[in-house]
Amino acid sequence: MVAIHAAVIGYVRSRVARLSNMQSSAIEIGLLRFQNPNVPDSTYQFQLHAIVDPSRRFRGEERLKLNQLPITEAAEQMLRQVDASWLSDPSQKEIRERLMDVVLQHLDEPLVQRVVITDWLCLPSQSVPMTSNIITASL
Repeated sequence: MVAIHAAVIGYVRSRVARLSNMQSSAIEIGLLRFQNPNVPDSTYQFQLHAIVDPSRRFRGEERLKLNQLPITEAAEQMLRQVDASWLSDPSQKEIRERLMDVVLQHLDEPLVQRVVITDWLCLPSQSVPMTSNIITASL
């Protein structure tokens, strides 16, 4: 009886240890913020993540990080042009499909299984602080 109990405990501990060492297959692409001309009084912001094949996680993360800025630029450009009804869709089906297309266009192989949108915010444009990236140099 003691031997069976010890075997069960050993098995459970090994499974827990194996699960705790697994890495997530979600890779953060970045924060996107945009305004759509069809909804001029709102600014939208969200986090974009890619779900990659767990067996190709390292390669997926490498390719996504390498193409992070072009993906972000193309995604924001696309989002500024989408139909306003897509922005109010709670399931965000059309937006996710279009973002998946953008991500796959920037990768040379199909590493991404799907994209995930988190932290979706729709803010009044007046409340969004303007950031300036102007560099001044003294002559």
